[in-house]
Amino acid sequence: MNASQDIVDREYETEDFDELVSDLTTEIELLNYRINKITNIDNIHHRLEEGFDVSVSFDGYKIIEFCNLDNCSQLISSELKAGVFMPSRFAVYKKSGETNVHIAFLKPTAFARLFDSDELMQLAGKLEQELFHVLDEMD
Repeated sequence: MNASQDIVDREYETEDFDELVSDLTTEIELLNYRINKITNIDNIHHRLEEGFDVSVSFDGYKIIEFCNLDNCSQLISSELKAGVFMPSRFAVYKKSGETNVHIAFLKPTAFARLFDSDELMQLAGKLEQELFHVLDEMD
């Protein structure tokens, strides 16, 4: 895997981090995905190291996990070990001192390459198109 090629990272201009997260979850649900969990990450490292040079700090960070049971079933049916990459997830974050919010995800085709399966690659490609569709709708 190559992080610069296999991780998608898009920036969105917004003044309201939580509103963008809400819009994102709505777009995910419109494609018949179920939101499994939203993990809110606190920047505790920044608080503990206040006064020291912190290389990356953030004002907001959420991991949104979601799944479409039909897609999930198809992926796992083609390769039982594919479940280690599920559910799908978006990392949503805002770096301290910046106004843009980032949405990032690992391309499903990146993990599918690990299995050398044409069927899994085809299913992962479909999933990847849907993830890009969600991001495109956020523009």
